[in-house]
Amino acid sequence: MNSIFKGGQNLKKINSSAPKPQVFKPELVKIRKARVSDLPKLVELENACFDYDQLSRRNFHWMIKHAHSIFQVIEYETKLIGYGLVLINSGTSLARLYSICTLKKFQGHGLASKLIATLETLASDDEDCAYLRLEVRPDNKGAIKLYEKLGYRKFSKKDDYYEDGAPALCYEKRIRVLKKKSRVEIPYYQQGTDFTCGPSCLMMALKTFSPKFDMSLTTELQLWREATTIFMTSGHGGCGPHGLALSAWRRGYKVDMYLSHTSVLFIDTVRSLEKKKVIELVHKDFEKKISDTNIKVFRKRLTLVDVKEILKKGGIPIVLISTYHFDNNRVPHWVVITAYDDDFIYIHDPDQVTPSDYEGVINRVHIPIPDEQFLKVSRWGKDKVSAAVVIYKK
Repeated sequence: MNSIFKGGQNLKKINSSAPKPQVFKPELVKIRKARVSDLPKLVELENACFDYDQLSRRNFHWMIKHAHSIFQVIEYETKLIGYGLVLINSGTSLARLYSICTLKKFQGHGLASKLIATLETLASDDEDCAYLRLEVRPDNKGAIKLYEKLGYRKFSKKDDYYEDGAPALCYEKRIRVLKKKSRVEIPYYQQGTDFTCGPSCLMMALKTFSPKFDMSLTTELQLWREATTIFMTSGHGGCGPHGLALSAWRRGYKVDMYLSHTSVLFIDTVRSLEKKKVIELVHKDFEKKISDTNIKVFRKRLTLVDVKEILKKGGIPIVLISTYHFDNNRVPHWVVITAYDDDFIYIHDPDQVTPSDYEGVINRVHIPIPDEQFLKVSRWGKDKVSAAVVIYKK
């Protein structure tokens, strides 16, 4: 009995000499810009916080040195205990919260909220962004609760998004307060090839009016065969406004066209005389077929006033743009206009997302583009061609 008591005394003595747990002092936390010298700590932090879709040292280096990004870290007593990474979508007013984390033992002190507030301010004030978007796993209840508490709302869902096949819930928050917009809930479709942006946009419009419409690669290619101009620049042919308009009209929809030029589109980039002749023949055939329909053709540029009136009437504009303002490539590309408000035109962009594309599909849906920027974007080629196909319900 004495031995047990003695043992108890020894145990008590050992415990009393153990180091006391350190008390976290939130006032010592600093949020600052990430530096290259942070790379080892960032990798360590990433491995501690995530067991899937981890960023590598090379990824972090690229984000710090080359990406159009906002990269902030949470520092506490020379240690990195969290970070937040926002990517800016060039040519638009859209930012994306690409990754955010804090070490588990430092959670519960409002650090994530403080970090997100910092990122929102930098995106709004320094990058002139209107929206911040993010993806989150459906089973990450804690993160979802935090985002919703901070004013984020779900606007879409992407299946098979994460490395393990889990879907992603897409959330957004307007970080510059403007008049609430009226947005048409147009389903999104990502083009299956690099030459079918037009048919993909047309499918999004038709699916809006006919929920049972089949948005598949088979339908996409069928529409392309109907609407293609045979040759565009090189490789497979692209689709012009005449072919897209006829494809929609044949399916029973009301269609309007807006064309600033009566000349053959896309022909200036074709060097082969034989190909030029083919394009001209196809163009004339499309014009003849359209003249035998009730498709209205407006010989004018599509203006912001036109866009807003069309949306008010329930129409869905499919607009030709130049991708130069997004990626410095002068390529004709079709997008769908989904909404407008005091300062922005919103579009669905069907462009493909590659495995190395850090922007992701979330930056292709309801993209906010400033009004003045949209007028520049929706002009293609040296002649600044404006073309649009507007689809109305049957």
